[in-house]
Amino acid sequence: MSALQYSSSKKGDKVLIKIGGSLDLDAAPKLNKKLGDDIDKGAKKIVLNLADVDYIASAGLGAIISNNTKAVKGGGEIRLSSMPEKVAKIFTLLGFINLFKIYTNDEEALKSF
Repeated sequence: MSALQYSSSKKGDKVLIKIGGSLDLDAAPKLNKKLGDDIDKGAKKIVLNLADVDYIASAGLGAIISNNTKAVKGGGEIRLSSMPEKVAKIFTLLGFINLFKIYTNDEEALKSF
């Protein structure tokens, strides 16, 4: 399992966040804090690129879902892009696939706001 990778960049009034590695029990608190910090700093329209995610556990899903709730309360939203098939299967199996707007690439997701 690889360590959490996280980078964010502003795209106008939107924020593109690229994450990678394994979103397991060890990485989930780090992801939760970094996403939460970005939202606390004013990020509202967030695209979360999942292309480099190797694995996602329920703890990783929980971090994304709780931060989406936080973003929505602040008038924003997290949208997902570039989700690998293996990650999409986990979202589907756990019934979370319909909680998010999902796009095939960053450009589509950024334009969707």
